Order: sequence, then structure tokens, then C-alpha cells
Amino acid sequence: MEVKLPRFMKLSLKYHLVAGLFIRMLLIAYGDYHDDYYDVPYTDVDYKVFTDAARHVVHGDSPYKRHTYRYSPIIAYMLTPNIFFHKNFGKILFSIFDILVTVAVKKLVEQQLSLTWKDKNKASKVALYCSFFWIYNPMSIGISTRGNADSVTSFFVILSLMFLQTNIVLGLWKYVWSGILLGISIHLRLYPLAFSYPMYLSLGKFKITHRTRLAEGFLCLLPNIKQILLSMSCILTLIFLTYGMYAIYGYEFLFETYIYHLFRKDTRHNFSVLFYYSYLNMDNPAVDVVKLIAHVCEFSILFALSLTFGREAQTLPFALFCQAVVLVAFNSVMTSQYFIWFMSLLPLVIHSFAMESRKGLLLGVVWAMAQTAWLIFAYLLEFKCIEVFVFIWLKSVILFCAHIFVLSKIIQSYVPFHGFGLIKKEN
Repeated sequence: MEVKLPRFMKLSLKYHLVAGLFIRMLLIAYGDYHDDYYDVPYTDVDYKVFTDAARHVVHGDSPYKRHTYRYSPIIAYMLTPNIFFHKNFGKILFSIFDILVTVAVKKLVEQQLSLTWKDKNKASKVALYCSFFWIYNPMSIGISTRGNADSVTSFFVILSLMFLQTNIVLGLWKYVWSGILLGISIHLRLYPLAFSYPMYLSLGKFKITHRTRLAEGFLCLLPNIKQILLSMSCILTLIFLTYGMYAIYGYEFLFETYIYHLFRKDTRHNFSVLFYYSYLNMDNPAVDVVKLIAHVCEFSILFALSLTFGREAQTLPFALFCQAVVLVAFNSVMTSQYFIWFMSLLPLVIHSFAMESRKGLLLGVVWAMAQTAWLIFAYLLEFKCIEVFVFIWLKSVILFCAHIFVLSKIIQSYVPFHGFGLIKKEN
């Protein structure tokens, strides 16, 4: 039985791309008004940091002359038109990357389903519905229009996965291009490094299971030509970009872009469950036992998810999604833009959640309410100067539990290529 949907959902992708871009342009224009008349700014503080760094680049200086610039110089290069063209150029650019992510999601999901379902028309519709979860997602819209650059990294991650799992490029070159794009994403943000292992496993000829012995497991990890091409192209791209930036900006680039994040302690606007612990230990050595234990737990879960869902090409996107949730939940620093790490991968797998829509909505409400409760107390601290550190920490614990609870329910409902239940599997 055909599900009745609003007429606008049946329009072709290009209409939704235009609508999505129009919504973003309106919010960018509104942001200027909001910043002028409200205490809490619409524009993210990171966007001001990007713009200041771009200004230094235009003047021939290092972007790291801007205090708190902790990103690759590439971001500052991309936003140089902010200085000589228009201050909102970067926001528009990030919104365009949102559109590109939507196109990539549609293409990748459609390709995945077309290999499994005989009804190509319905497979195309399901892929279109999946793209809605990004282009009309309030989180993705807000993050990009406020001036955060995580949509850029998300685009390269999804594009890497698309080259790996589609026939946009034929032959062994697809693995080379996938590795290059993955290397670019890792250079921009370190978190996609975790995705490299399940992507490597998915190309293996021999599959590791829970019954595989240790010796056999190591033999299974021996690379084939596909894995070698993916790995080497990723590593060489990362070396090329990193050494190139190092040659220009020296150790300052390495420290600010990478090393700093290993010992980072943020005591303001940090959703992390380790927020209050970091606040109480600001003057202690950067490396401590508590964070070490947290990272060991995190890496163990990431490894288990790789072995569980990363061994097969059809479940690889779900492995990356689950890993992204874990990376965010266990991170010692967590801000709103970090949610984009898994939000951008959600459209690739959401069609495989075999659950009632109201249950899915309820899970979304649980996660959103946990985040909202935290934001209320953060507002009291940052804008009203009320000491509510303990309450913020308690809300951080609740948000951590919400992440784990929602992820566990999603894993329980995961059925590869379920297709929202609109498509019945052909025998």
C-alpha cells in the first residue's frame, strides 16, 4: 500500500535543493539582524575566529596569529573572500556544502538500495526521503548558517564513502580517490581517522567473526590490493597536506591544529560528561588517569563497532554512524557542531531503522530535551554569571546517557536496507 505523503515531498531533488538553500539564505540574512539586537548572538564565535584568521592570511601573516584558531589553514584560505568580498561569504559557502552533502547522500543511498531492491523507482524515492534528514535538519541548517565549518569535513567523509561504494569511478581508481578524500577529511578534522579502520575492513577478502581465532584474525588483516590503495592514498594525502602546512607555518601549525586537541580543556560551553572534572583540574597536568580510562573505553567500543558492522560493505555506513556517536559522547570536549559528525551520517542509514515513526520521534525528543536542559543552565552561567557548574555537570551526565540510550535502541532496530518499510525484499 502506497504511503500518502505531502505533495512537496514528491518533488524532484532539485526543488528541495533550492528550498534548502533558500531557507539557509534567509537565516543568514536574519543572523545579521539578530546579532545587532540580541544579547545571545546568532553567529557562532568560531565564525569570527575564522574571519580574523582569514584577515591575517590576506595580509600575508599566519592564521594562528588569531588567538584560539585551532584549525587547518585551509579553512582560513577558504574564507578569505570574507575580507574583500562580503562578511557572510563563509556562511554561504558552508550552506553550499550542505547542498553538496544532500546530493551525495541521495546518490549513495540510491546506489546502495539499487543493488538490493529490484524496484529502482522506489529505491530512488527512499534515497530522496533520506536526503530530507540533512537538507531540512534544523541542526545542519543552524550549524552552517551560524558559520561553523563542519559541513565541509562531513562532505569529504561522505564523498569518500561514495567513491568507495559506488561506480562513479571504475576499477581500482575508486579506492585511490576514496583514500584521497578520506585523507583530506582527516587533515581538516581528526575524528574521521576512526573511520579508516572499518573502511579498511570492509574491503577484506576474509571476514572476521566472533568465532575467528586470534592467529586467523591477524592473517585476515593482511592487506589486499584494494586495501593497500585505500590506505596508501589516504596516508600520502594526509602527509602531503600536513607537511605542506608545516613547511609554511612550522610547529605552530602542528600544535594548534592537532597537538592542542589532545590535551584540550574547555570549561565553557562544553557538553562533555568530563566538563566539570576538567574545570576542577584546570591547573593539573594535561594527562591524567580519568581521561586515559575514558579513552580506553572509547577506543574499545570503536574497535568492537568496527568488527561488528565494518566487515561488510552493506553495513559500513552504519559502522561509521555508530562510531561518530561514540566519538561525540565520550569526547572530553563537546559543542553543538560536534553533533554534525553523526548527523551527517544519519541520512545514510536512517532507512534501515525498523521502528515505528512515533518511537523514532520519541528518541529524537529524548536527545533534544537532554541537550536543551543543558543549554538552559549554560545560559545562566555564561550570560547571567550564576554559578551552576554542578547542575551543568548533571545535565552533561544526562546527555551522555541519552546518547548511549538512543544509540542502543538504534542498534537494536537496525535492519540493513529496510527502506523505511516501503520496499519488500525480493527473493
